[in-house]
Amino acid sequence: MAHCRSFVLFFLLWPGQQCTSCPSMHNDQPCEQMMMNESDFFHFSESKVSVTKAAEGFIPWLRTERGIITQVEVFFVLSVLLHAVQVVFGWWRRCSSNAYIKHSLWLAYTINPPLLIYTLGLARSSPSVAASELLRACAFPFVMALGSTNYMTAYSVDDNKQYTRRSVQQLLCVLSLVAMWKIDVSKLTDFRSIMTLVYSVAVYFMVALMISMNGGRIYASMAANSSLDKESRNVQVHMKSEHMESTNYDPVTLAGYGYLVCEKIDDSSSTRPGRQIEITVDRIWACDEGPLATSDGKKLKEVCLSFALFRLMRRRFFGLSCPESKLQKTRDLVLKGLLLDYEAAYRVIEAELAFAHDHFFTGATFGNTELGKCTILLGTAKAVIYPVTILASVKDFYIHRENKSNNSSGIALTAILIMLVLLALELLQLYLYLSSDWAKVQLVRRSISGKDVTFVFDMFYSKLPQIFGYWQNKIGQHALLNDLHRRRYIANTIRSISGRFFPEHLGYQTVSSRSTDFPGPKHIQLTTDVKLAIAQTFKVSNGHLSNGAFSLRRNAQCGLLWACQQEYHTSTMLIWHIATEYCDVARSCERKEQDDVSVPNHVIATTLSNYCAYLIAFAPELLPDEELDTRIIFEVVRCDAQNIFSKQMALQEMYGMMTSCNVQPSDERILIKGILLGRQLQEIEHEVNWKILADFWTEMILYIAPSHNAKAHIEHLANGGEFLTHLWALLLHAGILQREQHSFDEDEENTVTVKVEPHL
Repeated sequence: MAHCRSFVLFFLLWPGQQCTSCPSMHNDQPCEQMMMNESDFFHFSESKVSVTKAAEGFIPWLRTERGIITQVEVFFVLSVLLHAVQVVFGWWRRCSSNAYIKHSLWLAYTINPPLLIYTLGLARSSPSVAASELLRACAFPFVMALGSTNYMTAYSVDDNKQYTRRSVQQLLCVLSLVAMWKIDVSKLTDFRSIMTLVYSVAVYFMVALMISMNGGRIYASMAANSSLDKESRNVQVHMKSEHMESTNYDPVTLAGYGYLVCEKIDDSSSTRPGRQIEITVDRIWACDEGPLATSDGKKLKEVCLSFALFRLMRRRFFGLSCPESKLQKTRDLVLKGLLLDYEAAYRVIEAELAFAHDHFFTGATFGNTELGKCTILLGTAKAVIYPVTILASVKDFYIHRENKSNNSSGIALTAILIMLVLLALELLQLYLYLSSDWAKVQLVRRSISGKDVTFVFDMFYSKLPQIFGYWQNKIGQHALLNDLHRRRYIANTIRSISGRFFPEHLGYQTVSSRSTDFPGPKHIQLTTDVKLAIAQTFKVSNGHLSNGAFSLRRNAQCGLLWACQQEYHTSTMLIWHIATEYCDVARSCERKEQDDVSVPNHVIATTLSNYCAYLIAFAPELLPDEELDTRIIFEVVRCDAQNIFSKQMALQEMYGMMTSCNVQPSDERILIKGILLGRQLQEIEHEVNWKILADFWTEMILYIAPSHNAKAHIEHLANGGEFLTHLWALLLHAGILQREQHSFDEDEENTVTVKVEPHL
């Protein structure tokens, strides 16, 4: 230490090491600031030595009996808490886009398996026999809890491909637990006495039970990863001949719509043994018996329709063909059937996408198999095992402990709390399944097939309210000009940093992952006016999509058609978004001293305009243009706006600058085109321009909905869901798989009068 101190003094006093804070001093005179720095350095060195000594004393303590027990307790409690995060947030995330839920879930999904394996190995090396026995007893129910059927199976869609790795992880957990039990292997092969036989059977049964408990999760991952399973083949073969079997159809009563709900199963009501029937949508909707004859019958029928549509939509994820998409019958299902009651149409789609979320991210698929009853039985059995195990373990702990210590009560209390948490989580998962739509489909399936139904019990759980909704029922909002310099510093800094280091896992594939000054998204409640306007536009168009040009012709605004004739769809949306913002700011300035009465067309136009800007900024993979092109176009427009409008400018000042600035018609920048379009719209009679904008945006949102990137839509289901995904599914079931390429007639192009040349 003396040598180090001398070296520091020599360095500080060396000629030429002049303090920048004392420029007047000569090189051979050390300043007072240097001496203070020396003192601070010595204090820092001494504190560092103290920390080192503390660490050197802490490491040996970790190897002591108390240290090992403490580690096991802490890690085991942490693992149980991470398990609780996966159970609760695994279902909650389908109705929430909260970034903290996403981060917590990813952390729990990634860390928990290796943490549990390490903890089990650490418990095996505990020198305390009594404590080890208690921890072993807690570990067995916990390993079983990890195999819960409703448990989260994947964080992202690609995680379903890793079912082999998950199988190995679960096997390692079981082997670690078996090793911790310190089983006498010689007794497992000695069947000469009754005691050894019972011992062997008990061990084999527990090992087989733990392994089989995870079979449902592995099955769910395999089903979500492959289209080669029996279920997919049956749906594909059935839909190729479905339209031939039912030529007469009614989209209102769904007669003739033989969409498959369940494959061939034994018909218990038939007098012919071995007779099998297919449960289809038309069969269910024509049935008025059993649970379908109750007050909840309509809801059960809608749930079964949603499930059948989910099975059809699942084919798009695997790139399979949809032979029914070319039929008029398919389009009539949506236009003349579902959209007669637009609220019911949206309910059906919401339930369908909830099925999709559960299928790809949870083990709920296993509950729809022939072994679905095991879900309830195993859940009930585990709910009984937990309290029995903890009572027996605590009793054994207090009876057989050799040396009573102060730590014994703490260990017992920890074990009791762990078992209570596991019991609560198991009851929660059991309730989630019984109240889910999966259980309702099974109820109808058993009723239609004529199997014995415990009517009172089934009708009881069919009325259970669901804890979590189908989705968040919100849409993202981003206003390019209004949010140009806005930023929520803490949340957005965390989002930017996490997006920069974990873009794939956390889902930040947007501009915000590359720019720390980019404002985060905000969400607002999706109103019924917006839903109704889109449904009405779709019905009026008779399924023919347009990028807004048809609405302009209907409103006799051919002079605005130039703004729809852009090379990229992203460019068109940004031009109209800037124009909508222009009109919105103008409206607020004009009504500054008056009561601002909300006009439905204004709400519809601004909501959908900001939603499209949000999609461009935060979900470009859902849009028709290439994702990279969308990002580049948006970044260029945003940079142009930042260069023109300073941070100190209020929105009204921006509006004043946009109205007074002199722009050249030959300027090809999207921002300038948006301003020019806004000026054109402002010249139209007030409130009429908002009808034009509302009609345009309802057409545009439908136009961009068709997509071949089904995987991107599925991924967003695990983050609260996107409204565009609901429209994508609605159009899919109307047989619209891609948008039409419209061309403008030469006569119409000649009648277009604009202030700028159109950029084609």
